[in-house]
Amino acid sequence: MEHILSLYPFAEVSILGDFNVQHQFWHPPPFTDHLGELAFKFAILHDQEQLVQHPTRIPDRPRDTPSILDLFLTSNPSA
Repeated sequence: MEHILSLYPFAEVSILGDFNVQHQFWHPPPFTDHLGELAFKFAILHDQEQLVQHPTRIPDRPRDTPSILDLFLTSNPSA
């Protein structure tokens, strides 16, 4: 990220994919795993906003809960 921004300081950067991470700030249940915490800190550090608002994983077992595993991080959320 630093390399891209050093070459293109005004670039609008989007990062998206199936991250399989959970952070309580992005979607309940109130659970954060280690990789979710790292992804959250990365987003904050690089001024990225997470746009996905609804679960991207719908459980197929009764005890599981829906969650957001796919992320769309962007530096320009209004685009």
